[in-house]
Amino acid sequence: MGAEGDVAEPSARNEGVHRARRRLLKLGSVAGLSHSLGLSRPAAASGLLRVRHELPLEDDGSMSYSLAVLNLLLGKTEASHGPFQLETMPPRDNLTQSRQMLDLRIGTLDVMATMTSKARDADGIPVHTCMRRGLNGLRLPIALASRRRELEAVRDVEVARRLRIGQVAHWPDAAVLKSNGWNMLPIPRLRVFEGMLQRERFDLFALAADEAYGIVNALPGLVVLSDWLIAYPSTYSFIVNHARPELAERLRQGWRIVQADGSFEALHEKFNGAELAQARLASRHWFHLSNPELPLAALRQDGRLWHPLVRQRVIAPLLR
Repeated sequence: MGAEGDVAEPSARNEGVHRARRRLLKLGSVAGLSHSLGLSRPAAASGLLRVRHELPLEDDGSMSYSLAVLNLLLGKTEASHGPFQLETMPPRDNLTQSRQMLDLRIGTLDVMATMTSKARDADGIPVHTCMRRGLNGLRLPIALASRRRELEAVRDVEVARRLRIGQVAHWPDAAVLKSNGWNMLPIPRLRVFEGMLQRERFDLFALAADEAYGIVNALPGLVVLSDWLIAYPSTYSFIVNHARPELAERLRQGWRIVQADGSFEALHEKFNGAELAQARLASRHWFHLSNPELPLAALRQDGRLWHPLVRQRVIAPLLR
């Protein structure tokens, strides 16, 4: 995924670290929310579309990016499809995306946001787009600051593949690294990666280009390497309960509208522009990997959806 599905546990450490870890949840799942907190639209009960979800709010009560995208798509289709209400599911401890996928299959959840894979597509109705503009497939390496000079110098793919790279076992990204022959070491949950890097249990961890700096900047002793990245085709999209085809179709219509009127691109820039500027993607060396778990249908979408560098360097070569 990127930082998908792990619920950070509080500790006695500095609050900046807490905020960084909680930010990981803004593109995945979260516990502690039990109502819609003003996200519902005023409307009569008749014809009101209710959507059960577990997308988070930010610490200040504002919408997270994934929730803002969902709200945008439904808002843009109110004229054609009617009013809606977003209903946050009751809070749960130790929530993971694997658990959410189960809830989607059994019908207790209407929609979730996840990295696309063939296996996950079977668990619901996929809405093939990418709310993260393909940037979840650009993985920035994270290392101990004391090893920065050594690891920044890597340019040979065989050298890079031999490095021990940690990844959360249930993320689709772990399967991508393993299938490409990288020395991937699985970890059970996201929250352990900092400690394992500090103990040198592995050389690197990798997070997506639209999340890495916002997390690592608040973790003492760790840095995001600035000279190279790992790139593979990846989409992060909504998937809908099999019993709610009308919701899936409404979201598809919403995507057509927001891609045409520029509102999606503007929303993405508002949430992610500063972090992407810090990532300096164009100046890095890119190690290209394949993603055998990504359905080809997920790549065939309006070209305006992709970040320009992703479209040029990752997607276009696959569609020739």
